Amino acid sequence: MAALLAGCAGQATKTDQAEPVEDAASSEALVTERLDTARDLIEQQRTEEAEVVLSALQFDRLNTAQKTDYAELKAEIALILGDGQEALNWLSGDRAYLFDGLPMERQIQIRFKRAEAHEYAGEYLAASRERIFLAPLLDGDQATYNHEQIWFDLQLVPEESLRTLAESESSPDLTGWLDLALIARENVEDVRQQVLAIDDWINRHPSHPAAQQLPGDLTLLRQIARQQPRNIAVLLPLTGPLEKAGKAIRSGILAAWYEARSLGRETPSLTFFDTALNQDAYNVYKQAVFEGADLVIGPLDKASVQRLQSQEVLSVPVLALNYSDNRNEAPHSFYQFGLAPEDEAEQVANQAWQQGMRRAMVLAPDSDWGRKVSDAFIRRWEIQGGHITSKSLFTRPDQYLNTVKRALNVHDSEQRHRNLQQILGRNIVFEPRRREDIDVVFMVAFPSQARQLKPVLNYQFASDLPVMATSHLYGGSDNPDRDKDLNGVSFVEMPWKLRQTPLENTVEIAFDELYTGYETLVALGVDAYRLYPRLPQLQRFPDARVYGVTGTLRLDEKRRVHRELTWAEFIEGRAETRTGLDDSLSPDTWR
Repeated sequence: MAALLAGCAGQATKTDQAEPVEDAASSEALVTERLDTARDLIEQQRTEEAEVVLSALQFDRLNTAQKTDYAELKAEIALILGDGQEALNWLSGDRAYLFDGLPMERQIQIRFKRAEAHEYAGEYLAASRERIFLAPLLDGDQATYNHEQIWFDLQLVPEESLRTLAESESSPDLTGWLDLALIARENVEDVRQQVLAIDDWINRHPSHPAAQQLPGDLTLLRQIARQQPRNIAVLLPLTGPLEKAGKAIRSGILAAWYEARSLGRETPSLTFFDTALNQDAYNVYKQAVFEGADLVIGPLDKASVQRLQSQEVLSVPVLALNYSDNRNEAPHSFYQFGLAPEDEAEQVANQAWQQGMRRAMVLAPDSDWGRKVSDAFIRRWEIQGGHITSKSLFTRPDQYLNTVKRALNVHDSEQRHRNLQQILGRNIVFEPRRREDIDVVFMVAFPSQARQLKPVLNYQFASDLPVMATSHLYGGSDNPDRDKDLNGVSFVEMPWKLRQTPLENTVEIAFDELYTGYETLVALGVDAYRLYPRLPQLQRFPDARVYGVTGTLRLDEKRRVHRELTWAEFIEGRAETRTGLDDSLSPDTWR
């Protein structure tokens, strides 16, 4: 009996031990199967289904190898959706250790994903550094792509950030790239001088990767320097209803031209044509060409721009100073440059998305202009996958309170209070509430409007909501007494209005009667003069940038110039420029 019981006990013990081993093996196989399924779905771009499959797994209960696969798959889904911050949550920080012991080929892929995540998140300095450290491990097409992408990223880093890092960095490859990127920011208005600076950089860094393979847009500069126009015709309205606008642009062009001459640079001859004297802009263009122009800057008004755009061929290149509403194909030598507010709205949408915001409330004037700017934000926001919680259009100041209340659903909260009082038949203590499904407020407003709207938002329980705006809410000079209510509001603005330069001082003194109220058009004239030599460079290399006083300029496939402006924020009633510095500047955060 004792022997039988001992045998049974031993059998029972074996059974108790075998079952968990079987369950563990089964669980391991199930996890592997789910991870493989999610990977297959991601390859087919079926990200929602992949998310569902991964949601059935508990990350904290996986082993290290499974956690590594899981984190990489979650990052891939985030990158497909364009969510850089979410991808970085899985690829860096507390989870970065998961990828340390992987085979080299897989580590390379992880670093590529990490660089791409930084790019989606707008952390271009961190992205460029990731790619610079990755470069020695690459060859062939991968190496070529990564090389050009380093240069693309560095062009999007604010100059202050480049200089700050260049002063503290010791890595030869990184410092060489930073020095070259700073050269691209200097002597923007003088192609020949920039070519000399690049040649000097190559002599000082002969073994640097960028010296061995100079970024393509810089290589083209040598050819551009030899093909500068000698005679420029400027087509502007110098009389009539648009006289002040035309003369402000002329002031900017002349200021940039005189500055170049004073510095001993080669300058073209300038001839100004008054488009107000001839209704047909094409006739003015033909006259300018007949008189020897090899480049035309202008015209300004939309009708004239569209008249030139409609021509089948233009023998001399045109840099129009406005955008045509006609999206049809234009002649190959026809470029469009202006101060489109839609660029600002799209930049705000991109920045808010990069900061992790997904639900936006929109406040804008009830006008054609207000709807145009707010709709540009909404289009970009929804393309990225964002949600518009409400869009409210305001008119008179005495209606701002009701407009904001409706946007925040405070009216509904107050109505519930009234209904409850009727039901109970007595007064009750009550504090209204706003809707909670808002991450950011996009505000389109002029200074006098913004100074009233922001306090209304604060009063209606929205003081904690980030407010982002276009340049229109900034008056152009510090006015702390009037702007203190705008504290915390972030906005985009052209560098010309945020940083005083010697050229701006000259313009303000020499053209004082034209400057006040037309500063932005003066800046447009300055950039038009500085931009024309770079048009072939921008056209051939879409990633190339020109750093102007109206913003960082690039050219799209339709040869329309787009601007990226500088970020600023109201602090103690003053507009303070954001340098773009972030945690990516700390070496401790880089792996």
